[in-house]
Amino acid sequence: MKKKIFFPIIVPLILLLLVISPGTSIGAQNINLAAGFAGYKIIKVKPSEADSSVRKWDSVHVVYYDKTIKNNKVLLWLTGTNGSTDNIPLNFFKTALDQGYRIIALSFISTPGVSQVCVGNKLNENVTCAAEFRRKRIYGDNVFLSIPDEFQDAIIPRLTKLLQYLSRNDKEGFWSQYLNQSTGKPIWSKIAIAGQSQGGGMAEFIAQHESVARVISFSGGWDYSNSTTKEIAGWYYQKFITQPENVFATYHVEEAAAAQLDEICLALHIPRENVFALDQPLLKQNKGRNPYHTEGIRNPVYKLIWLKMLGSGR
Repeated sequence: MKKKIFFPIIVPLILLLLVISPGTSIGAQNINLAAGFAGYKIIKVKPSEADSSVRKWDSVHVVYYDKTIKNNKVLLWLTGTNGSTDNIPLNFFKTALDQGYRIIALSFISTPGVSQVCVGNKLNENVTCAAEFRRKRIYGDNVFLSIPDEFQDAIIPRLTKLLQYLSRNDKEGFWSQYLNQSTGKPIWSKIAIAGQSQGGGMAEFIAQHESVARVISFSGGWDYSNSTTKEIAGWYYQKFITQPENVFATYHVEEAAAAQLDEICLALHIPRENVFALDQPLLKQNKGRNPYHTEGIRNPVYKLIWLKMLGSGR
């Protein structure tokens, strides 16, 4: 049974949007406190500053954390298609910070999305198109010519370079605790991943290959293996390395792909108590062809669900 959640509409907490001038970083000693995140340290780092081989999609990574908490978990935020770190889910971020997490909003190539590439004849001729796409955008270690992403553009290489950069340049953050000192790779047991749409699908894919602390997928994308029959992609049936009880997913019952998203949750074997079929009214400011698609991450009426999915970041 799908889990429907009923909450009274609550007045959302109004947070002031963080504004930081483009191109600044730790190196420039430009560390700001946004009005909505008073007391938290906020750092901007361009991907090319963390990795000189980066040549495109150089919008900033943004890091948020409480300097008084030394051994908490990182919440890695992965945006949806066409998204960037300039447009973050403020209420959800504030909730995660209050739960003790530190947050990395990672800048990575977010366009085109799987649903724009693995379609039509391309999908019918290559049933593993979606898995190959996601592997390329996450790890950058396979050949997939349908997107121009290079190794240094991939999610995990960018995260690794950022953690290495922070370890060198922000000593009070103790960022080396998130890196394996012998391999230089992330320590996934200290990293949770949350993502919207394309980013939610990336979080689920990573959880099948790495044992992460937690996964929170908000309407996490719908990949197919056939363009005509709309069968969901085969990669969804692979087992998680991450403990399934630490994987959470939401979707809104009114969004366009609600049925497919529920089918995907079943294929992934996400525990049904961790799947939330949301059904509260639409936020007035949400518009477009599929307005319910971002409700789970944007609407503060779902804060109690966020708290359950996040757990403690300490």
